[in-house]
Order: sequence, then C-alpha cells, then structure tokens
Amino acid sequence: MKELVTYFKTRESALNLILEKAPESYSVETFHELRVEIKKLKALFELTAFCKKNFKPRKTFKPFSVIFKQAGKVRELQLQQTILEEQPYFSLLKKYPNQLKKLEIKEIQKFFLFTNKSLIKKLNEKHLIIIDFLAKTGKKKVNRYRNKTRKEIKKQISKDAFKKNEIHNFRKRLKVYQYNEKIFPVAQSSKLISTQTLLSDMLGEWHDFEVAILHLKKTIPSYKTNSKERKHLKNIKAVLSLKRELLFHKINATLPCKTFL
Repeated sequence: MKELVTYFKTRESALNLILEKAPESYSVETFHELRVEIKKLKALFELTAFCKKNFKPRKTFKPFSVIFKQAGKVRELQLQQTILEEQPYFSLLKKYPNQLKKLEIKEIQKFFLFTNKSLIKKLNEKHLIIIDFLAKTGKKKVNRYRNKTRKEIKKQISKDAFKKNEIHNFRKRLKVYQYNEKIFPVAQSSKLISTQTLLSDMLGEWHDFEVAILHLKKTIPSYKTNSKERKHLKNIKAVLSLKRELLFHKINATLPCKTFL
C-alpha cells in the first residue's frame, strides 16, 4: 500500500537524521523525538502484522528496541529533573539534583555506546524487507485493522471511569491508534481533534507523575531518616501524589467521551 510505504520512508528519514547527530548536539527534546519516532514505527509494525500474518513485529522491532529502551532510561531521568524543578521544596534540595544529573550522564554515555555504526547498519538492513511487506499490504485489511482499533478505543472511552491500573495500558493503546490514524489524513472537526489531544495530554502527564513518584519511592529510603534531604523529598512526593490524584479525577471527568471518535 503506497501510503504505508511513504509513511515508513518518512519515519526512516526522521530517525536517521536523529541518529546521525553528534552526541553533543543531543538535547532533552532530541531524546523525546527519538522515542516518538520509534513508537510510530512500532505502531506501524502492529498494523502490518495484522494485515500480513507472516510479518514478525517483535523480530523486526528488536534492533529498534535496544536504543528505544536506553533512550527511555535517559528520558525518565530528564523528566524527573524537569518535574521536580517545578515543585515547591526543590530549591531546598542539596544532593538529589546532583545525583539525578550524574545518573543522566551515565545513561547518556551508555546510549551512545549502543548507537554505533553496527546497530545503525542493522536498522537499515531491515528497511527493504519492511518496505516489501508494506507495499504488499492490501487496503481492505488495513481498513479492517483501523475499524478494530477504533472500536477498541471507543469501548474504553465509553466507560464511566478508568481504574488507576488501566490508565497506562490505555494510554499506550491510544497512542498506537493515533499514530496509525495519522497515516491516513481524513477530515476531522476541530472539536474532535481537540478532545483527542486533551485526553492524550492528560494521560501523558499522569504517567509522568507516576514515574516521578516511583523514582522518589526508590530514592527516599537511601537518605538518613532524620535528614533534611529526606524530609524535602517526602514533601515533594506528597505534592506530586496530590497532583496525580487530581489529574486522575480530571481524566475520569471527561468520560464517557462520546465525541472522541
């Protein structure tokens, strides 16, 4: 299918541009863009596997997953720093910000050990194989996949409320749906696009709070019980927990979302 081939080549080009950058030119945004591009490819591979039963998505994605996971470790530490800087008590911290920065530098160094010429060659070797599958993918099966994922998402957002343990998985499924729908531009109302973006952004923010809180839970016990650093970190964790809870209720207040699809 021509649209799939064109889309893949666009993603391939965008990913290569990032990987060819000099290490010193990488920023927080670069790691975010890299992760988004790979997520788009993973979503495309899911669509392809639905349409072509002999396409192996896990095997195809394997070399991409190496840099995706390591970039994820860097990204989590960067998000942790960004989120904490916005919280009260952050200016009172002495050790933790430096600790985060050192961990980030360590994970960035690991990232550039992975993104060598050998790995990039492996990625490029898969491109022609992927393009061949995409070119032979039929429109009817693609539409069947789109209908299936649309119904799946619609069912989720038509419920009265999410449970907390459902949010992360739904967020991932929503992203897959959104990425693959963008391959096929259709006329959508501004209200529909706005609703999709709002829910997606809130789910993303909730997940960021979740990651930050989990990181603090692991870190706080390493400080002495009566230390000021531990006290400030616990206060920040309490603030983030409250914000996460308020956002959880805000997300559920948008449901059931009848105008989403």
